[in-house]
Parts: sequence; C-alpha cells; structure tokens
Amino acid sequence: MSSESRNLNRFFLYFAGLLIFFIYITPCLATYNFEGTPEQDELIEITSGTVKGGLYVDGGEGLKKTPYVQEFNVPGDAVTWARVYVGVWGGTEQKTGTLDLTINGEEFESLDLEGKNDKGDEEGQNPTIYCTGHGVYWIAYDVGTNISTGPVTVEAQTEGDIDGRVYGIILAAVYEDKEGQSTRYWVEEGNINLHGKGWSETLASTHDEAYADFSGKVDTDKYNTANLAVVYLCGTPGLDDSLYFNEEQLSDGENSNDIANSKSYFDFKFFDVLDLLEEDDNELKFQRDEEDYVHPVLAALTLGTGEEGTSDLIVSGLTVPLLYAGKDNTIKASIKNIGKDSAYGFQAALYADGEIVSTAPVSSLSSGKSKTIEFNWKPAWDGEQALKVYVDYTNNKKETCEVNNWNTPFLAKIVDLTPPELEIDYPEDGARVDGGYLTVSGTVEDTSQNLTVDVNGQKALISGESWSASVPVVSGSNTIVVSAVDGQNNTGKELIVVEGKVSSQSDLKISSGPDNETKSLDNETETVNQSVLVPQLRGYEKKAVISPIYGVFGFISAVLFIKYRSRGKRL
Repeated sequence: MSSESRNLNRFFLYFAGLLIFFIYITPCLATYNFEGTPEQDELIEITSGTVKGGLYVDGGEGLKKTPYVQEFNVPGDAVTWARVYVGVWGGTEQKTGTLDLTINGEEFESLDLEGKNDKGDEEGQNPTIYCTGHGVYWIAYDVGTNISTGPVTVEAQTEGDIDGRVYGIILAAVYEDKEGQSTRYWVEEGNINLHGKGWSETLASTHDEAYADFSGKVDTDKYNTANLAVVYLCGTPGLDDSLYFNEEQLSDGENSNDIANSKSYFDFKFFDVLDLLEEDDNELKFQRDEEDYVHPVLAALTLGTGEEGTSDLIVSGLTVPLLYAGKDNTIKASIKNIGKDSAYGFQAALYADGEIVSTAPVSSLSSGKSKTIEFNWKPAWDGEQALKVYVDYTNNKKETCEVNNWNTPFLAKIVDLTPPELEIDYPEDGARVDGGYLTVSGTVEDTSQNLTVDVNGQKALISGESWSASVPVVSGSNTIVVSAVDGQNNTGKELIVVEGKVSSQSDLKISSGPDNETKSLDNETETVNQSVLVPQLRGYEKKAVISPIYGVFGFISAVLFIKYRSRGKRL
C-alpha cells in the first residue's frame, strides 16, 4: 500500500473518529432556542429496541415549589436503560439558576440553568438541558447505572434568580423480565415551543405543529397491545389543542380537543393506539390550535406481544388532609388490581361535586398489586364538596367488573385562610388630585363569595372582581386605606397617599395642622374643623363669584344718587 493511500486511510479514520465523538457529545450539550430544541418541529429518538420485559414510564403531579419529590416503582428483573426528566419554570429566558438532583440518596452534580445565554457552546455535560420559550426547561438525566428495579425516589431542588418551580418529574426505564412479554419500544424527547402571537400579541409568527416519528417496520399482526404516553408542559385548560396518531385524532375519554388540560401546567397522558398502527413509520402530530403556549417534551410508544387480559381496578383507600381554598392540596388514593391480569396505561381522576379537578396517569398495575397515586387540587371556593376517585375514568381497560372503579363519595370541608388579593388601580400612590370627592377603584380576588370592601370607612360597590367608592379629599396629604374582608374574616389591606389640591381660582390658602385647618380670605381668618372644611370651601367659592356683582350694583347706585342731589329731584 502506498504512503498516499495510508495517509488517506488515516484521514478517513480520524474523520470518522471525530464524527463519532461529536455525535456522542452533541446530545449532552445545553441548548436554548425560543422555538424548540434540539429540533424546532420534532422530538428526537433517544432510544428504541426490543426487550423481553417492557418500558416503564411514570411520574407527574404538576407545578409546585422545590424540594419536589417523586416516588417510582420499577417492575421486572433488571434495568437496561433509564432516564429521569425534570421540567423547570425559569420565569424568563434571561434569569439563571441551578438544579440539584438526588436519586435514592445519591446526589448528582449541580447544573447551571443559563436560559437564553446558553447556546450549547459549553463543555459537554450529562445530562441534557433543553430550554425554549420564555425559560421553560426540560432536563434529561441518564440514570441507567444509578437505579435498579423496585422503589426509586427522586428529589429536585432549584435555586437562583429563576422562578424555580418544577412542572413534574418523569422516569422512563427499559427493564428485563424473564417471565414477561416481548416488547418493542421507542422514546422521543426534546422541548418544542408551540405558540400563538404570545400573551402580548407581539410575536412575529406562530408555531402550530410538532411531530414524533416512530420509525421502522412493524408487524401489526404480531402485537396485541400498543400504548402511547405523551408529556406536555404549560398547557392551559379551556384552550383547545389536539393530538393525532397516523392522522387519526386521539381522545382522552370524551375529550379530544383539549388534551393538555391540566390546571397545574403538566400533562401526562396515555392512549391505546393498537387499532391505528401502520406497518411502516408510525407518526404522532401535536397541534396547538388555540393554546397560547404548550410544550410537547416526551413521547413513548410500546408494542407488546402478550394479551393484556382482564383486570379489575378498585379504589381501596383515600387520604384527604385538611384542604385549603386557593392553595395547592395533595390528595392520595390507594388503587388495587384485584383481577387476574395486569393493566397497562390507564388514568384515574379526582372528582369534586361531580366535576373532574385532577387526573393521575398509571403506567401499569400487576394482578394483586396496589399503588398510591396523588392528585393535586387547588379549590376555588371554601365550604364542603363531595370527593370521588374514579380509576380508569376513560374506560379503556377491559375489566371483570366495570361498576366498582370508584369509591363512595367523601364529604370534605375546605377551609379558607387566605386574605383577599386587593389592588388599587386608581389613583396611583403619590398622585395629585383635586379637592372634594374622589372615586377610588380597583380589583379584588378571593375564594369566598361573601366579600366586602371598605375605603376610608365607606363601603365600596363590588361588581365581579372590580370595586369603587367615593371618599372626601382635602388639601395636602390624604391617606386612603382600603380593606377587603371575606366570609372567614380574612382581611387584606392596601394603602396609598395622595396630595389634594384646591381647585378654585380664588386666593384661598389652606395649611394643615394636627387637629384643625386654618383658611384665610381677604385677610379675614377663622379656624374650622377638618370635617366641615369642604362645605365651607364651597361657600367661599360662591362668595368669590357673587361679590363682584354686589360691587358693580353699588357703583351704579352711587352715581344715580349724586345726579339726584345735584338736580334736586326726588326718586
């Protein structure tokens, strides 16, 4: 072999080595892109394959402050691959902070969350940090060597200038089970910011669709189960969004047009897609529709060869703490599978007075096993409400008995300890206003419908969340105190100081004293009490107008009288 050929071979080997190196480290770089990262329009495949066992995906809860703790229980004999995902709200893309993670007591290296400043040009690191939009983080930790089957406890802690609340924690784990079925799986991850014109309607464009491709040929006759799991951040209930698998719209129970509908900005949903499978390259599409912002961050598809069989899901216990209106409350329910077969990929729901207020996903529940699930609920009002947990509320699972999926309704008392949220919109603190009567207005929010607002002793008129009242203002400094009291006697107060000024054009002068007010007009001085100052001011304003009229009339009378005397005439 010639020297030139050897050099050429070395070059290609060197180039191939560099290519492999960069392919290896690229997913480990922290990146920021407003529209989406690492791709703007699709989640990327992070792992796929076939295993005798399964793919475990679980987690959730919803946005709350750290420390944020999530419990898991991985089935099977051994874990072959695993990732922990943490969603963090930064507040804005400019703010920075840190994230610390602990798994089963093992601490991971603290991560810097740099927001918009993180362009992926730092040293390669593990885990991957995806940041998009106005500081929405999705962080993926490789933990395949850090966990085993059985209980897993994950704790996240944030610090710094960022908001720091955690949307939720997800664990995805591929496990082996010598008695399990053959399972084919795909896991796709990323952070895509689907958005409209923004809350301020100032964004130049919209971002309406995103995809996840489960590539490869599928023997549709081989598999008896097909379960899809998806995770969203930032969805808003009541704003439509939709999900399509191979162009067929998916439904969450009877809901098909508002998939990301959690009140806690974290949605983790399961779907049975067996009847929608295609033989080549199955595709998932996320569609924004009317959502202001919604972030698809994870999609996992599992195909199983075993028959799902017949399960029987019940609620075996309910733990309800003292509930507070306007606060996040955690309600725990124990569910059990008393059927002869396992149940995969279903959802439970918490009802309050017949309305769904929270949902919880369940990845799997083996025959004879129990599991504790958590619901996060923020009651809007105080009082009593009947609570009920419904297992498999979408009725996707085939069960021995379909009428034992819920508990007997429990009457829970909701306590209000939160003062009303009070704001004064007009006037502003420190404003100069005319003397006389001033209309003060603002807004008030509270969980109690029995609400009163008082402005300097005057009862305000309330319409919806708006209030207003008219109060007297004197010359000089005026303190305006607004109080809002709810039905539980929780009180909120706001205070402003305004400067009163005299509105008449006379030479009226007013000076403040500790107990009285002194006013002067044409060198005539009298002392008056503050409480009667405004009516007296109105009297002087009247005199200032009438006195010139009397002066003119007197002048004319004097002229006529002189003429009369000089002529000796009698009037």
